[in-house]
Amino acid sequence: MGLSVIQVIGNSVVGGAERHVRDLVQGMRMQGISVEVVCPRPGPLTEHFATNGVPVHYVEMVRSWPYDEYLPNQKAMQELTVLLKQRRPDVVHSHLYPAHIHASIAAQRACIQAIIHTAHTIIVRPGDAILSYVTTARTIAVSQTVARLLENVGVLPERIEVIYNGVGSEHFEDNLQAQQRVREELQLGNGPIIGVVARLSMEKGIDVLLHAIQQVVHTYPELTLLIVGDGPQAAELRELADRLGLHDTVRFLGARSDIPIVNRLLDVFILPSREEACPMALLEAMAAGRAVITTQVGGNPEVVTHDVDGLLIPPDNPTALSQALLMLIPDQARRTAMGDAAHQKVCVKFTRERMIHETLSFYQRLLADGSSESRVPSEE
Repeated sequence: MGLSVIQVIGNSVVGGAERHVRDLVQGMRMQGISVEVVCPRPGPLTEHFATNGVPVHYVEMVRSWPYDEYLPNQKAMQELTVLLKQRRPDVVHSHLYPAHIHASIAAQRACIQAIIHTAHTIIVRPGDAILSYVTTARTIAVSQTVARLLENVGVLPERIEVIYNGVGSEHFEDNLQAQQRVREELQLGNGPIIGVVARLSMEKGIDVLLHAIQQVVHTYPELTLLIVGDGPQAAELRELADRLGLHDTVRFLGARSDIPIVNRLLDVFILPSREEACPMALLEAMAAGRAVITTQVGGNPEVVTHDVDGLLIPPDNPTALSQALLMLIPDQARRTAMGDAAHQKVCVKFTRERMIHETLSFYQRLLADGSSESRVPSEE
């Protein structure tokens, strides 16, 4: 009998963690693995799965609480436990904290052999440690930084596996015809093109980027900044761009499905985040051979080697960001060298195929060792 997996994710939109799950599901199905998905509610992510024939179950498990905390929902816990007892997967793999709470406990109650959670962010909680003690759940950290943070709250190191994110082959392709089509669609001129792909929320630091661009346009008035993504700060950031006199400089493109093509149009890619774990957007831009500037936070220094395949700058520092841009924009040779080095690094260390292979290997190790794990008896 082949391997069966249920992926549980605490969101139904499409961001970094959700793209990770989408890639996992696609890669596993291509290898003949039976995969089903549990999401809180219908949304863009579930539409993608439905289009591709992936079975989706709905369990509303997100019960938010003040201070970015989440509480268990007993109804959701029971629904998920019943589902897992019915489906009997070999592996239950959760993503995002609300899914971790419910899936790990429900899988324990259902006596699932391998219980796994992927920590996609640098936000860790005491609950991560508690779940690692009251269940047999193991945690995949997407960077060494995340692993250290998990250890700091009490998760035992032997229960943590570091598996970096990876990007697919579409981000390595250089489709000149498609690039020309998008360039014409966006009516891009001959000036420098700077870009960011991110959720428009406070932790991504897009406000810092806008203040930096205000300093740069004095030297490069024909510069264009492309902001790709959507989020809760969208209206606020548009207003800020207008107040800074950047109406003719900044293009808010919203969410797009052609990121591999848009990245190829950029002279420099910027990710000015205040916090990151292992950002997919940064890896995608590097795969496209772009020179990148990002902040020295979280897992970013594990991805970018300063002055080799990108530049690392302090967070919340518009002046440092503007200076980095003013150094890279006129130096095409340096940008090209950085972009080539970035492309090669991602080809070797950060591919989707490598991520899927390491995840499946982790599943197999846990299944092989599963008979030695103690279990909480199933609750009827």
